[in-house]
Amino acid sequence: MPSATTCKSGAKRKRQLIAIAGPSGAGKTTLARALAHALPAPTGILPLDAYYCDRSALPPAARARCNFDAPAALDEDLLCEHIGALAEGRSIEMPIYDFASHSRQAQTLRLAATEYVVIEGLFALYFPALLPLYCLRIFVDLADELCLQRRLVRDAAERGRSARDIRRQYDEQVRPMYMRYIHPTRQNAQYIIAGNGEFTAQIQVLLSELGCSK
Repeated sequence: MPSATTCKSGAKRKRQLIAIAGPSGAGKTTLARALAHALPAPTGILPLDAYYCDRSALPPAARARCNFDAPAALDEDLLCEHIGALAEGRSIEMPIYDFASHSRQAQTLRLAATEYVVIEGLFALYFPALLPLYCLRIFVDLADELCLQRRLVRDAAERGRSARDIRRQYDEQVRPMYMRYIHPTRQNAQYIIAGNGEFTAQIQVLLSELGCSK
């Protein structure tokens, strides 16, 4: 049975879970990787993007019209089950989502219940049931125009989308859903971090908060 660790708050957990939320393109994944690298013990990363609902039963055109920037697009039950398991020190079989086909792959990725686990994604601070499980809650923020610029580069390179489609989706779904669902979760964060830097100084602050600064 894994031993318990202690957050700075004094709460006992078998694993320390760190949540990183914020708008699309703000730098959540970059911060998650940098923090995982800086932590003094093995650290897993759970991206919420892996938990989009499978759309393989829909025709391709219908899949593309789905709103992936609303919380209902996520498999909330599986997400909460898996994060709860990690908090208890149990490994999970994390789904793999294919953005090109908007479907969940048959394979899974085993994510071990390491001493630290970083949960990163748009809705990391959205679901009330998950908030008590987190040892540290972070919101990465960035100006809207910079988020769009980053999304244009990422979606073209990683998801094969045209600039026109990326801009249309951003205007019709990404930005409105951010204002409706994600921006309000700033109030659930202990730290709000600007996403326009390299995070070096911010990571030292976070390490200190976790009681493991150098």
